[in-house]
Amino acid sequence: MTVAAVVDRVASGTWSDFGCEVNALPPAELFDRYERSRFLYPAKRARLAPYWPLILENWQRARRAGELLHWVASHEEPGGGWASLTSWRSTHAGWQTQHLVSSGTLAGGRAVMLAAQAVRMAERRDVAAQNWFSPSNRFAALAFGTIGRSLGPEHSLVAPGDYVMVPLALARALRPDGSAGSVAELDGGACPELAELARRCRGAVYARAEGLDGDDLRLADVDRLYRLVGLRRHRRIWVLYDASGAVRAAALAYRGPLGFNFSFLENRCDVLIAPGLDATETRRATDALLAAARHAYADFEPAAVPLTTATPADHLILAGAEPVRPYTRALWLAEAYPDLYRHIDELYAQRLRGRGVYPRSNA
Repeated sequence: MTVAAVVDRVASGTWSDFGCEVNALPPAELFDRYERSRFLYPAKRARLAPYWPLILENWQRARRAGELLHWVASHEEPGGGWASLTSWRSTHAGWQTQHLVSSGTLAGGRAVMLAAQAVRMAERRDVAAQNWFSPSNRFAALAFGTIGRSLGPEHSLVAPGDYVMVPLALARALRPDGSAGSVAELDGGACPELAELARRCRGAVYARAEGLDGDDLRLADVDRLYRLVGLRRHRRIWVLYDASGAVRAAALAYRGPLGFNFSFLENRCDVLIAPGLDATETRRATDALLAAARHAYADFEPAAVPLTTATPADHLILAGAEPVRPYTRALWLAEAYPDLYRHIDELYAQRLRGRGVYPRSNA
């Protein structure tokens, strides 16, 4: 299928065209299905237990806003099979898609994945979307880890990294070396130096997808939408200047409703370190930024800074930080939505060949 054919097919795409519903499952029922399918396995459920009532409340509040903040696509099969996919608004026009879960039905997974792309294409409001996955997840690695080839580097990015929980007590105990430079928090306006750092560290797709080339770095407009249902979504940013006044590193402290992602990625602290810094300079920059960014997490229930980084954090782990897991982030711009649709469709076609039927689509 060509890109033009994809665009024509989904020009007026709706959830029902793919046999799907949106926000039909109450969060409590969805979570129960997660447990029965073992997506929410016992160890993870135990880890979330202290915060479970708040997580459930946050999902319930978001559901009141319809598809404005958070949506859950679901597909039910006559024989009892089901699949679901969720996504939530991360930035002004950027969404984080996650939790592709099913009872073992490939057709259902295909339905929710393609429906999601079709609806987003038809609405034409997005700038980008992203997905985080463990490299050990073979399907996710195949579906999203290969988008650089299918979508092209000008429209997509696959960025490996590590996820480490740094206890607030450890972050408070860090004693940044003054030779690292000076740290300052940015206001909400545009910062071309930050955008350039982001492009140097992760590329233009990352800078655009995260809205770092815009003039609302604190996500104030997004926060206003979340406040409509009693939730918050904002971002604080600290940058590290060297002696010449150049920006050498940054910490992007995202805050959002706890448990939108079961690994708490909605509250991640993304650290960017300029290429070219040696190991000692990288460690000093990381420590200086964490010591500052911890203030954004003073009311974070797990009492930690959820650090996402592409640079080594071994010294923090040795000091008591918890290595959660390696994570790979896949980002793609809206211009590549038709390409991703085709990529996913072809992937499922290979897997479904000779193994059941496609869900009905009138798109």
